[in-house]
Amino acid sequence: MRAVVLGARGEPELADIDEPAGGGEPVRVLACGLCGSDVEKIGVAPAGTVLGHEVVAETADGRRVALVHHSGCGSCPRCRAGHESTCERFPEPTIVPGGFAERVRAGGWLELPADVSDARGTFVEPLACVLRGAERVPRGRVLVVGNGFIGRLFGAVLTRRGDEVFAIDREPARAGRPPDGPVDAVVLCAAGGGEAALRTVEPGGTVLLFADAGVVPVDPIYRRELTVIGSRSASPRHMAEAVALLPEIDLPDPTVLPLERFDEALALHRGAGALKVVLTP
Repeated sequence: MRAVVLGARGEPELADIDEPAGGGEPVRVLACGLCGSDVEKIGVAPAGTVLGHEVVAETADGRRVALVHHSGCGSCPRCRAGHESTCERFPEPTIVPGGFAERVRAGGWLELPADVSDARGTFVEPLACVLRGAERVPRGRVLVVGNGFIGRLFGAVLTRRGDEVFAIDREPARAGRPPDGPVDAVVLCAAGGGEAALRTVEPGGTVLLFADAGVVPVDPIYRRELTVIGSRSASPRHMAEAVALLPEIDLPDPTVLPLERFDEALALHRGAGALKVVLTP
């Protein structure tokens, strides 16, 4: 089968690989979103790696499903405390070899509504991650730093629950409404801007680190008694919530390209030429 594989130098290339083997159920990939965490692994992950985890697939009996990307055991103290992504079982792969392929073996999924397209269905996994992170953000005035795809998801989720949301981005075309004063919380979705964001949050406020936000200065955290919280990935509960909520989230349709144009998709992502890129086999 065809897949986008990291070559000997760590760069992605279209190649023919063996059918996936091992546990899980075989499914046919319909679409897979390109995530920033995929891009971070290019040139770093071992040769032969197939990236991609925002996957919509078709099961053997014809159902369209969003695949679960990693899952905790659900019963250990970490899972019960709400820290599922730190569970010892969490690193075990649930999408093999990876979503940028024609077929994978999947460890779990949720069925998609009929009115959600394959391309938009890839939003389920990142939306689930955002829903989990948003639970850790206090209500009120919230600044989102980094207004790309994930920042826009945060903005949509927080606005929907009644927060006043502001957004800034290093790309002027992506910047939203900047804050007109102190905010109660900051969500860092991109590297850079952390120091300015910390100056914006009220003393005693909250900073959510989502993904790798780069270096965040410690002194203002200490002196202004800020609460800093991390959030990574999703849980099965948040995946189910994302499937239900997705039809109500207002975001532009993604740019859709075939696997053989992965280099173009990567350039669009790196150059902020598209809010979201989705690949299809």
